[in-house]
Amino acid sequence: MKGRRGEFKRLWAVALAAALLTGTGASLQPGKAEAYSVWNVYNEAMRLNKQGKYAQAIAKFEQAGREMAASRDYGNAGRMYRNAGEAYVKLKQYDKAVSSWDLESGYYAKVNLVQDSIAVKRKADALRSSVELYYETGLSDSALRNRNRDLAPLEPANGILLGAYAEQNKKVHNSAGGKFYADEYPKFAGKKHAGYLIYFTYNMPLSKIQSHIDAAKRNGTALELGVQPMNGMAEVQDNAYLHQLAKDAAASGVPIFLRFANEMNGNWAPWTSTPQTYIDKFRMVADVFHKEAPDNVAMVWAPGANPIDNIRSYYPGDKYVDWVGVSLYSIYNPTADPLKQGIDRSSHIAKLDAVYNWYADRKPIMIAEGGVSYMYPEEKRDVTDWSVYQTQQLFATLPMKYPKVKAAFWFDVDAKGTTDRIKYYGLSNNDKMLAAYKKAIANPYYLSAVGSGTTLSYNPIASTVPAKKLKVSGYVKTWSPTLGKVVYKIGGKQAGAAAAPPWTAEIDFAKYKGKNIAIDVLAFDKQGKLVTTQTVKTKVQ
Repeated sequence: MKGRRGEFKRLWAVALAAALLTGTGASLQPGKAEAYSVWNVYNEAMRLNKQGKYAQAIAKFEQAGREMAASRDYGNAGRMYRNAGEAYVKLKQYDKAVSSWDLESGYYAKVNLVQDSIAVKRKADALRSSVELYYETGLSDSALRNRNRDLAPLEPANGILLGAYAEQNKKVHNSAGGKFYADEYPKFAGKKHAGYLIYFTYNMPLSKIQSHIDAAKRNGTALELGVQPMNGMAEVQDNAYLHQLAKDAAASGVPIFLRFANEMNGNWAPWTSTPQTYIDKFRMVADVFHKEAPDNVAMVWAPGANPIDNIRSYYPGDKYVDWVGVSLYSIYNPTADPLKQGIDRSSHIAKLDAVYNWYADRKPIMIAEGGVSYMYPEEKRDVTDWSVYQTQQLFATLPMKYPKVKAAFWFDVDAKGTTDRIKYYGLSNNDKMLAAYKKAIANPYYLSAVGSGTTLSYNPIASTVPAKKLKVSGYVKTWSPTLGKVVYKIGGKQAGAAAAPPWTAEIDFAKYKGKNIAIDVLAFDKQGKLVTTQTVKTKVQ
């Protein structure tokens, strides 16, 4: 008996040493005497892992994880699944790695390791593959009338108002040379835009931008007025200036999206303040504009997509906000790669999720400004293929997955901020980006004027799908930063394929009428290698 106890102590010492070396030993501890067999399994898993026998090691890690979870040793169970996930990564089986990390995150949550649980969940989400399928349909007159009942000021019943910031695009704007972007941009982008963003310094009279107002009238476009209190929030008062500004806006004769003190959740703007100060000032401005300019001005509250943690603390309230906007930008950043392979795997459109999920149930959403940089600025490395794909994905996915997004403004400029770091969003300097933008906005869902609309709509393929020929499209997210092809299979046979987002293919569901079917969605990378297979189950009726 003494010899067996000595052997158990030796094995436990080996297990603890190995655990500490891999960062899993913070709370590894044998519980009862029967834990001896669990740690034996763990030891064997570590030995196999070290030898590069990852599949065998995974089986052992998962066995140990199951047994630890069964005995409610959740912290150590989570660590077993962390090891399993890392071994799956070695095998490039990323979907299985994500499943392991989901278990790890869940077990950490059970023992109140909150920050660890959140960090693991974020890592899993960065590599998570998912598919959502939609089919094109048309809205009836009655459906459009129903949508018209509770619209915010300037909100279309259906569709997305197309907008841009283009004042610094020299191909379309040179006031000294007689070029004005509101006149020239439709020729440049291949489509009339519904509105243009112009920045406006608080305490200036509206007459300072009279040329922009005249151009908007001439072209039948709206203005997104980015009102910025450059001297801080203290200058914003309920005074004669504010009331005159509102009256002048009402008399301007153009639709105005008044975006007051944008990106207030960041620390880079001169108007940065406490949440309560911001809320008080926004409410005051909203009260004045709602009274003085109720017909043609919409109040837009527009934080930046980041930082995310403090956004909601600045919300002024539904009574004061007509639209919720967001600044949505992506700059290539390979340092955040969870696989540590030096690749940016983030999703540009996924950055919209937080604001959309918080507010879209009661307010129209606007991408008030945004873009995807085609250059990795730290290395001056061209990443156009990445930015083209992210841009395609953005405009292809908004109409399907985010139907309450009702306006989107592209920031068309290569912008230099307070440092030498240039942010490359300008379409005029990148032919591939311009071509991608033109193709993306050609969709009739993108509207060219306030007051216009479209009957085009997208229904999700959920529990049922109509038994007829349909145009099927999808939002496909994977660990691969770009995809080259998506194939749809039903019953093992190819039903359609597409080579670019939104992966549209015509599929005839009539032959499956009355049946429960599984639509397999196979996603391939640019080299033709299968990245993931996801399945959508539905009934055809």
